[in-house]
Amino acid sequence: MSQSIVIVGGGAGGAELAAMLGRRSRHLNIDITLIDRAAKHLWKPRLHEVAAGLRGDDDALAYLALARANNFRFRLGALTHLDHKTRMLSLDAVFNEQGKTLLPKREFKYDKLVLAIGSQVNDFGTPGVREHCLLLDDTDRALAFQRRLLEAVVMVSQGTYERLRIGIVGAGATGVELAAELCHSIRGIQASAGLIAAEQLDITLIDMADRPLANNTRAVSVFAERALSKLGVTLRLNSGVAKVTHDGFILKDGDSVPCDLKIWASGVIGLPLAADLNLTMDRSRRILCDDHLRCIGEENIYAMGDCASVIDPRTERPLPCTAQVAHQQARYLFECLSRKPRAPLPKTFRYRDRGSLVSFGKTSTAGEVPLHKKGAWSFSGHFARLGYLMLQIMHRATLLGWRKTLTFTFADALKRTAAPPVKLH
Repeated sequence: MSQSIVIVGGGAGGAELAAMLGRRSRHLNIDITLIDRAAKHLWKPRLHEVAAGLRGDDDALAYLALARANNFRFRLGALTHLDHKTRMLSLDAVFNEQGKTLLPKREFKYDKLVLAIGSQVNDFGTPGVREHCLLLDDTDRALAFQRRLLEAVVMVSQGTYERLRIGIVGAGATGVELAAELCHSIRGIQASAGLIAAEQLDITLIDMADRPLANNTRAVSVFAERALSKLGVTLRLNSGVAKVTHDGFILKDGDSVPCDLKIWASGVIGLPLAADLNLTMDRSRRILCDDHLRCIGEENIYAMGDCASVIDPRTERPLPCTAQVAHQQARYLFECLSRKPRAPLPKTFRYRDRGSLVSFGKTSTAGEVPLHKKGAWSFSGHFARLGYLMLQIMHRATLLGWRKTLTFTFADALKRTAAPPVKLH
């Protein structure tokens, strides 16, 4: 009888793990099932480009197509309950836009379970965030912001607003990249549709740290400050947000930042669902895991990606919530779950920091690579841009293989030569 392996969450790590295990499933006598509440997979590190209107969800890959190509099953639905004793998990019903039931509530049995349910933006209990800010947690919210952005652009072009004021809280990679891409987006709209001038855009980036990209080297932060300043972005550093209102952000020092569109991109916390799974969690609602990525106290349940709290022995802190971490964990769990029944577990998981890349648009990218002994090498320019683009190409290759990936990449390049730089619908 084949062993049932269920993966909940089709993000960067979950989708890669399902594809790798699925391709080996016939040889390993295992059945792979991937569960996700969305029907399509979009690489999360580029959500800011969707929000800015520089791309839609055209790059998204249907899970059903991925399942067909990689010999695994896909089930649409949101996880609601987990029974450790009977090894059963429950999915909520799925409804269409009119509220009609498409799929009823269901239950699935597993022998091995991998939780890759992701995370959400942490508002730190700040009043008004959930009511007035847009959060870039998933594709639907990124597309919702894209629509709001285009509506605001039309209102400025018609004279309803004199200027478009956008405020972003969080000067980490997401906030910095979004601010830069919004500037390029407005210029693209001006060039292709003439709706708004770049001079009518005000973007303010707010953070409590004393520099943008505070987790990167100072050289990358300096590059970011120069790039953002060149684009016209205003930085409000060493500034905490006390509350958010309909009109903008109220800072802890009493100042206010008036905004028409408000984005909260600061902090990460586990999903509320994680608290209902009867698993051990840390203070950030992330599931505590051992060195083999098993949930603490569980032999048959693993966690990976943003929802997993895995301590890095070098820093004694949880690993960051990045696609790079999820990718390495997917590779490790592939080794764990594809081994023969009585074979020992692989050596403990060890994260290897390969560096980071931050995009400021098509013409400007910066990155850093940790050096063997100490410090990091910082770089920018065309080499950094090529590395940034290669990250998604390599991810696609894991899901689709190199032949299909190169075909898609070439087709996308051709399409962009004729399509407008910004989606206007």
